[in-house]
Amino acid sequence: MSSLTAALQETRARLDDSITRLDQNRCIMSKPTIQVNGRESLVNEEKTVNSGSGSRNSNDNGSIAAMRKSLHQNIIGKLRPLPFQYRWTVWFDKHCDSNNNNRLYVLHEDVADIATFYRVYNNYPWDKIRLRDSVHIFRKGVKPVPDDPENRNGGCWTFRVPKAKSQAFFHEIAILCMANEFQAALESGSSCRSLSTYVSIYLGQSSTNNLFSGTEHDHVLGVSTSVRFNSHLISVWNKLGSNERSIKRLEATILDRLSPELRPTTAAAGGNSSYSYFYKRHAEHDEGFQKQADRRS
Repeated sequence: MSSLTAALQETRARLDDSITRLDQNRCIMSKPTIQVNGRESLVNEEKTVNSGSGSRNSNDNGSIAAMRKSLHQNIIGKLRPLPFQYRWTVWFDKHCDSNNNNRLYVLHEDVADIATFYRVYNNYPWDKIRLRDSVHIFRKGVKPVPDDPENRNGGCWTFRVPKAKSQAFFHEIAILCMANEFQAALESGSSCRSLSTYVSIYLGQSSTNNLFSGTEHDHVLGVSTSVRFNSHLISVWNKLGSNERSIKRLEATILDRLSPELRPTTAAAGGNSSYSYFYKRHAEHDEGFQKQADRRS
């Protein structure tokens, strides 16, 4: 009797083991497959099962993580970073007390996409910038000085930002500028005006010269951050300092696109230190600007 019982128990154990293996095979066959390194692999692939208990191998999780990492690297490696519409140059502006002149150095001449920008941005020692030194990000071919031909008739919105928020503020402003958010706002503002101008020309009420005036040619040329004692002066430069419409549209876009915790609250002409931000034309910076610009032209 005991031998019969033992035989039945052995048969049942074998049957249970066969059912367990069949269930495992059916689960594996139902899983989707993906291509990794040229071969077909299972998502959440399971490893060998111990014959006694049917439990999973302890290395399962590590193998799955490695497979996912390999898949991620393959996908990312095939993607190209999106290019900017314009190419940009990163400048370092070292303040010199003698003759009130600064020395400009190119940190990176050609920033063409977001990946290049972050390679420069993430590896720059921002906390090492000394008092009154500056970093500029400008369209390639434009120097970050008021008497550059592109800047000569322009100006900039300047924000006095506390040191605790200055890096986050400059990061957002730089991204918005290079991603063409500011330029797009100026161009969208000019489109309605352009339509009315075309209608006026068609009706003989306006000259074709009006086609090339105002916001049509305004551009956002770059951004700057300059270290002060307890704050940073962060500026957005535009090409036409006489175009009130584009200046106001640029202000509204900056305030709208910034994160709420970074938005300034007060604006005033003149740039007194008690105000959060202001606009000033480059020609207003000092009395000698025009003479210096004329000498260099």
